[in-house]
Amino acid sequence: MKRISLCVAAAVALAVLMLTVDSQVSLAGSLVSQLATDKAYSLEIIAHDTCPKGTFDNSNRRAIAVQADFTKIASNQDIHTLTKVNSIFLVPAPITDPTFRVMDGNACDSTGAVVQLPENVSSTYELWVRLVGQPQSKIDVTTCATPQGSSTIICSTDNFAKTRLTGKGEPSFWNATSSLLFISNPLLTSTTCGTSTEPLFAGCLDNFFWNWDTTGRPHAQVWFVLQ
Repeated sequence: MKRISLCVAAAVALAVLMLTVDSQVSLAGSLVSQLATDKAYSLEIIAHDTCPKGTFDNSNRRAIAVQADFTKIASNQDIHTLTKVNSIFLVPAPITDPTFRVMDGNACDSTGAVVQLPENVSSTYELWVRLVGQPQSKIDVTTCATPQGSSTIICSTDNFAKTRLTGKGEPSFWNATSSLLFISNPLLTSTTCGTSTEPLFAGCLDNFFWNWDTTGRPHAQVWFVLQ
């Protein structure tokens, strides 16, 4: 009887586990559907062992090439001497044309990539990221900028680091709004900003960019979703 009770308990536990997993998968599917409904723009940021040739200037492509297995320290560096490989620069769109646009889609070269975003992007959109492609590949992304009148880079202490996982419910989207649409660092309080957190394109900062570190060949899907 005791053995039968144990078997029943194990079966119930397994059933609960399977229901939990299925529920998580269902929730993941619901999230993707909702995000797709509210999505305003999307980017594919793809790491390459051998990067494609060309600058892709003004091509308005929705893909950005970055270097695979590449890391660098940007914080406290001079913006003029920093290597621009795997730097994705962020510039505000003109008020007359507040659109998303890839101005330069190649972050593998010496000038980095350039993406145009609406000036109010931090207050109007959320940013969600999903890793697809090579399992166990990773990204570690930090938002950086320079204070007005300075060439010294300050990077956010709120970085976005994720690994491409497999299994049920994967690949999944993660909310990266606080990491990629804002810059947070106590050092900002001693600048003209006066606060430790600022949105993209805050008037007290210049030269906004994402420092896009990679392990392996990650392929990131980046969605801008209306709040």
